[in-house]
Amino acid sequence: MSRAKDLALSAAAGAGGTVVFLFAFPKGSVSTLMHAVLHLPGPGAGIALLLGPFLILVALNSSLLSRAGGGGLAASLGFAVCYALVTWFFSIPTDPKGAFGSLWFIAAVALFGLAVEAVMLFGRAFSQTARCLLAGAFANVVLLLFYWLVIFPGTAGWAKWGDIPLLTAVCLAGGLLSGYVARVTSKALCRALAVEH
Repeated sequence: MSRAKDLALSAAAGAGGTVVFLFAFPKGSVSTLMHAVLHLPGPGAGIALLLGPFLILVALNSSLLSRAGGGGLAASLGFAVCYALVTWFFSIPTDPKGAFGSLWFIAAVALFGLAVEAVMLFGRAFSQTARCLLAGAFANVVLLLFYWLVIFPGTAGWAKWGDIPLLTAVCLAGGLLSGYVARVTSKALCRALAVEH
């Protein structure tokens, strides 16, 4: 399979992830689940526990299935750009606090994808399971930090100092768990698709 085709398939997987995420979490549902149901502080719980882990599943699976490399970044960009286009074209309302579908959102998800690729590339001394765990945790923290420093100050306000330790722990736990699940699912997908792993 050519590199271009490999990356195109990864981007398509990311775009498919957009449809799943939009269907599973319509406007307001992320905030309701995080704050009204789970009683987690904010801002950032939805990014750390839902958006980030979901993106990890999409990006890491694409990275592991992409033999040419770059699949995680391509999937992340596919997700972000498709999310922006779908919500704009179909006038789908999104939560303004998360700036979903905006240029800042695309930048945040692109940086997330770069974080995934960096760990997968430079962590080759570790086992693949360890790399997935590290990539999940690191990329989720990068995404949450971007939101805290760039997006939330203009949409939801700064996180309170007292809430940061809990939200960081949630972020790391979500990233590690999602990274592990991505490793398990990628092995199953490789067997099903007869792809070398």
